Amino acid sequence: MERLEHARGLKTGEISKNICKFARYFVTIQDDGTEDDLTYMKLNYNSKVMTNNMMRSFLGSRVAHFLASVHPYSRTIYLTRHGESQYNKECKIGGDSSLSELGSEYAHRLGEFAELVVTGKCQRIACTSVSSSEADALEALLEDSCLTDRGNASGSPSVLAKTDWVATSIKDPLAAGVCKGMRLLRLRRASGKFEDAPTSVSWVLAEVRKGPVELIFVTDKEQSCCEEPIPARLWTSSMRRTKETAEHIKHPKLKLNTDKSWLQMRHREDRNLDEIYAGEFEGLTYEEIRRREPKEASLRKIDKLGYRYPRGESYYDLITRLDTPIHRLETIQEPVLIISHQAVLRLVYAFLVGIPREQATTIEIPLHSVIQVNIDGTGWRAETRHQLGPFHAKNSDGQKHL
Repeated sequence: MERLEHARGLKTGEISKNICKFARYFVTIQDDGTEDDLTYMKLNYNSKVMTNNMMRSFLGSRVAHFLASVHPYSRTIYLTRHGESQYNKECKIGGDSSLSELGSEYAHRLGEFAELVVTGKCQRIACTSVSSSEADALEALLEDSCLTDRGNASGSPSVLAKTDWVATSIKDPLAAGVCKGMRLLRLRRASGKFEDAPTSVSWVLAEVRKGPVELIFVTDKEQSCCEEPIPARLWTSSMRRTKETAEHIKHPKLKLNTDKSWLQMRHREDRNLDEIYAGEFEGLTYEEIRRREPKEASLRKIDKLGYRYPRGESYYDLITRLDTPIHRLETIQEPVLIISHQAVLRLVYAFLVGIPREQATTIEIPLHSVIQVNIDGTGWRAETRHQLGPFHAKNSDGQKHL
């Protein structure tokens, strides 16, 4: 109740007073049939839903469908675009291209993020690349956990960040995400897979001197959190670049307390999550569109929300086909990782955080990062952004203006 009052800017106890005031005037629907001519719904969330005359109109049926789906329980949604694709590099829109080399690296990092944060006991992770020439600089940034009094949540020897990496000689811009006390958990050599990191600084430096490596540092969740993996879900579009981005996400089978089994991060492929279809402009750059069809370019600039690509789609069309996945999203309580596309995630993010659709078309959904949105159905929300990398220049994102 206190959180709800805070979210709505009310004073402590104000909601309780409003409920008492409302109760003096409220009379529930009668059960004797005398009010069966009215249109109404009775809801006991996730238990019982009763509708009366709601199906007489299309709007009534849609309202009933939505209200039967929502629930006031805390849940977490993770939104991410696919890794950089070949079309991203070439500044082309649409298409069904594969991932670039940087995009493939992101797929590896997202697999670790899914295991450690989405389904695991880590609160956040920081990924950075270190070259062999930076080994000496790295040595001054690390320390063995056994040399400190802080210890670590795992209870075993490990390597810690000695200080914040905001101003270091490590060239990777994402190194600034490493904070003092974060634990080095995973390491990946060139063209390999992530593996458990060495448990001593000298061992880490020996690996770095052999060649460039990627390092993952973590901050653990509170000790009170459950040690068991968290049952979670994975959704992607039907397009090649999102499926390739999900390639390194693991799918172990879990045994739940209810004696039921759960396939972790089961891959659900949904065509409704596909990118906006650019019709005749698929595979073109915006410069080519402006040269070929200057009138179309100006029309889109005037009304980006309503503009429909020739033989393609508009944002209104996207809103229509996102109706089904949004309803499905409202029914579940497990964390969901959605790997989709720029235009689609703009609308999903806007729905989750309450941004009007007229403003949704300019929301920036950056490549190689995950947006974590926590909501509880009362108007409260919290947002965290995880930059996983690898770093890429913003002007290399050919679909940022979709």
